[in-house]
Amino acid sequence: MSSSGDFRDILSNMTSSKEGNRFTLISFVAVIIMLSYTGYDTVVYRAEVISSFAEENEYVISFSIQNETMQLVETLQDDETRNVIFELSDIAVPEGFSIGLIEVTITSEEEEGVSVQCDSVAGDIIENDLTAQWNDTTNDLSGQDSSCAPIELNLRVYPDFTGETVTVSAINEFQAVQKWTETGWGVGDLSIDLDLDVNSPLGFDPVGQDTDEEITVDVTVVLFSLSIQQV
Repeated sequence: MSSSGDFRDILSNMTSSKEGNRFTLISFVAVIIMLSYTGYDTVVYRAEVISSFAEENEYVISFSIQNETMQLVETLQDDETRNVIFELSDIAVPEGFSIGLIEVTITSEEEEGVSVQCDSVAGDIIENDLTAQWNDTTNDLSGQDSSCAPIELNLRVYPDFTGETVTVSAINEFQAVQKWTETGWGVGDLSIDLDLDVNSPLGFDPVGQDTDEEITVDVTVVLFSLSIQQV
């Protein structure tokens, strides 16, 4: 009898009984487990070896800045609060640029003088669905002034963006810039509340002339692109 015939006889005997079937099944499962463990161990070991030999490099990331501006002029009455909206979708963000932060300047038409009492003006950036860093400690979302000086507000949009050059350690350029290539920041509308409290000279306005104020809101949207260089 040939060797192939002997092998078929062995398989036939192994599967012809309940004990033989059980042995075959147990052997098959054991082989699968062994191969799986060996394969996993090989992959993990190779990953650890590659990681241990990979050296991090120093990269300098610098930013090119481009500003886009919007403006609204509103006339408010005494004791009035008015909400104004700036649609950021109106800004054409160039390819390769992202919105880094938003700066707001609120000014009134009144100028301080001998016979002029500056009105009290307040401004607040209102938190809404605009995708930005609302809890960033560098934000300045509220301001008030009664000395005819501009009110300066700001909101960071992109995480950690300041416009300053940064140095990072990474295995390659792809990893180095990964943090600065996120999408989805700066989507939505900028909402600002304006408040006016008219301050008449000497506390009264006998002729009723000081009842409103023209307020200008200038918004600067700071866009950035990046360049990278290995140290």
